[in-house]
Amino acid sequence: MTQTMQRRRNPAWPDARAGSGRHAPPVPIPVRGYSLVEMLVALVVFGVLISMGLPKFQQSLEQSRADVAGASLRAIWSAQRLYWLQNRTYAPDLPTLLAANLIDPYLTTASTPYTYTVSGSSSSGFTATATRTGSTSWSGSFTIAADGTFSGSVQQVGGTISLVPGFP
Repeated sequence: MTQTMQRRRNPAWPDARAGSGRHAPPVPIPVRGYSLVEMLVALVVFGVLISMGLPKFQQSLEQSRADVAGASLRAIWSAQRLYWLQNRTYAPDLPTLLAANLIDPYLTTASTPYTYTVSGSSSSGFTATATRTGSTSWSGSFTIAADGTFSGSVQQVGGTISLVPGFP
């Protein structure tokens, strides 16, 4: 017998006894499981929910990358200030700051979502820039000057979303 055809005796009915002539009627056992239609409906609902949430998730990831880039520019700014206190001039590039052990080596690697550069260094000022690289969906850059002025944004390519780091 298959599982759907299995029957059991109702305990309220006595067992068939010799000469009683009464037999307990079979009680169907409920079969648990889902039909193919129920599974397809659940998958469609799940797919719609994921498709609605994915763009916001990707924007949140990019916002966190922008926040890290802003924090890294602040770290470069602080390192430049320390370098100036020791040498009375700003460092001409990131390898100089790295050699002085003032920045994290992470900032000089090319595998990060942002490329960091220092330009216009002199005894009176500098500009540090973080440029978004490695993405076909986002582009832009952030800049910090010697006086701590922060500017720039990252834009979604073909979209209207513009991100700035989440600190003043």
